[in-house]
Amino acid sequence: MSIRRSVRRRRPIAPSLVLAVVAAAFLAGVGSAQDPAAAGRSSDITLETVTALDGAVGGVAVDALGWIYVADFGERVWKIDPFGKVEVLADSLYGTSGNALDSAGVLYQSSFYGDQIHRIHRDGSVELFASGLEGPVGVVVLDDGTVFATNCRGNWIARITADGAVERFAESELLSCPNGLARGPDGSLYIVNFNGGNVLRLTIDGENAGAIERFATIPQPGLGHGAFVGTAFYVTGFRSNRVFRIDPDGTVQPVIGSGAFGEDDGVGLEVTMASPNGIAYDARRDALYVNDYRLPWPQRLAFAEPPHSALRRIRLPSLNDVLVPRIEAGDVEGAVAAARAFRADRPGRVNLLSLNAVGYRLLQAGDVEAAVALFQLNTEWFPGEANPWDSLGEALALAGRRDEAIRAYETALERAPEMPTALQALERLRSGD
Repeated sequence: MSIRRSVRRRRPIAPSLVLAVVAAAFLAGVGSAQDPAAAGRSSDITLETVTALDGAVGGVAVDALGWIYVADFGERVWKIDPFGKVEVLADSLYGTSGNALDSAGVLYQSSFYGDQIHRIHRDGSVELFASGLEGPVGVVVLDDGTVFATNCRGNWIARITADGAVERFAESELLSCPNGLARGPDGSLYIVNFNGGNVLRLTIDGENAGAIERFATIPQPGLGHGAFVGTAFYVTGFRSNRVFRIDPDGTVQPVIGSGAFGEDDGVGLEVTMASPNGIAYDARRDALYVNDYRLPWPQRLAFAEPPHSALRRIRLPSLNDVLVPRIEAGDVEGAVAAARAFRADRPGRVNLLSLNAVGYRLLQAGDVEAAVALFQLNTEWFPGEANPWDSLGEALALAGRRDEAIRAYETALERAPEMPTALQALERLRSGD
């Protein structure tokens, strides 16, 4: 990628440029993160209601196409498109609670009262997968077809073979109505207790397979389910009306919800939630989906009215929420540090165009030094690709750093010998043009 224009070296970024940066990075497919001191935690996280539902709250799962599967802790499972259109995928089950999808898009659905797990295919057909459980809730499906499930009533973790044979895999005094279950980036399973505030880690391979240890304690007990986003584990607080983030070192912080019971959309800790339970991550939209039980406790306990809930979407802050404020303030070092923290927090979410999109708009604004810093970071992250080196060469040339620009273009050509922009620029630089 290359541009040729005269630029000034330092000029404030106009508001219109900030909007352009946001739009360009969005189109480039960037993810979300935050401050170096608190990656992924910010008042920029927002909550919005997607649709109302006429039932209680079970598990939530999202498939590769962005369809959301929501269980009602009754007889049904809904299939909801990202725009809020609702259809019933399956019914006549018995206490639909936690769920998970396999790589083929088949939903494994727990029936808490039926002590069973069913497989629900994309066409809505249902088959029994496993029985003989004790209040199953959370489900994880491995690539080889092995299934793990929590047993809230029995306080044990089941391992189920691909043909439905159930094994009592793990037990511990730390289990207290194990509810949510998710696989972490380290390959371990993470268990969310419904009673108390403990979140546990379960080893499933090796000589310590079956060992359970405490990972973190959320100080407001009564938890729902959990979902990983990068290295962070997001857990619903069913009784505290919040969503918490747990970092890899076990640090806990609320990120959504004031703690009051309610249905207010908005930003961060200013919003209100209503007993959030299921939670799942949508990688296509970089968002979390949560179902809220909108019926207050007195009405629930008295069975005074039918249960009703809502599907809500948590929109995570983007890379621009990390970079733009620092760039506007002229804090290039801070922007680079924040970008590093972002990438560490969200492995795999940054592609080589993410920083390039921002860097070229900095060149357009005349902030050559900031552009050089971002392009240099891009060559560090993607050293084997030609495009970041080509972009860095252009920025260095505009900064008057001719020898460094030549080396950057030469490096680009080592990776892509026929790259026309690098060939042309290198010829100009060597000729003194």
